Amino acid sequence: MKRSLVIGKTNVGKTLFCIHFARYMGVRELRWLVEEADGRTDCRVMSVAEAEASLSDVHPHRTRCLQSVAVEFPAGKTVRQLLLTDTTGLTEGIHPEPALREAMAQTLQAMTDASVILHMVDAWAIGHALGGAAGPGRVWDALEAQLADFGVRHGGYVLLANKMDLPGAMDGYRFLCKRYSRQRVLPVSALHGTGFREVKQVVWRFA
Repeated sequence: MKRSLVIGKTNVGKTLFCIHFARYMGVRELRWLVEEADGRTDCRVMSVAEAEASLSDVHPHRTRCLQSVAVEFPAGKTVRQLLLTDTTGLTEGIHPEPALREAMAQTLQAMTDASVILHMVDAWAIGHALGGAAGPGRVWDALEAQLADFGVRHGGYVLLANKMDLPGAMDGYRFLCKRYSRQRVLPVSALHGTGFREVKQVVWRFA
C-alpha cells in the first residue's frame, strides 16, 4: 500500500490533521498501524474522540513513532487505499534524548520511501515572525528549508500551511507561496478541517 507521509516540526498540527482528515475521508473507527523505531509493530483501535484526547497534545513530541491509518479513495469502479502516516516532529540539531533521535531518524528514512510527502508548517508562526520583523532564519529556518528541498527533489510533495484559522496566518501563507512559487501550497486548518477538499484532490492522484 502506498504511503502519504505527514512531516514537519513539533506542534505544527500533524497528528490532529491525520485524525481529522481520516474522519473527513469517512473513517469512523481509527485502526492505527503503529511502527516503532526498533521495528516492533502494533495495532490500536480508537474513535476519533479518543484519538484526539490521547494522541494530540500541546506539549512537543507526543508522537514518537510512525502511526498510520488507511484511507480509501474511490477510483472509478474500484477503491484505492493509501496509508496516511503521522510522524515524529523534527527539530534542528541533535536531540539529547536517544529515543527521540531514533524516532526522528525513522521519520527521515520513511521520507525516502513515501509516495506522497505532506510537509505541514505553522503558517500562523511564520506570519507572527514576519510581523515581528524577524530575520530570514527565524521566519523559515534551515530545517524547514532542508525538508522542502528534499521534498521538491523527491516528487509527490505538497506544502500544507496549517493554522489558517488564526489571525496572521494569511501572511505566512503568502510567504510560502512566494518562496515556493513552483510548488503547490495548500492552506488548511487541521482543527476545523478547512482545505481538506483540496488536499484530497491532490493526494488522490498518487493513491
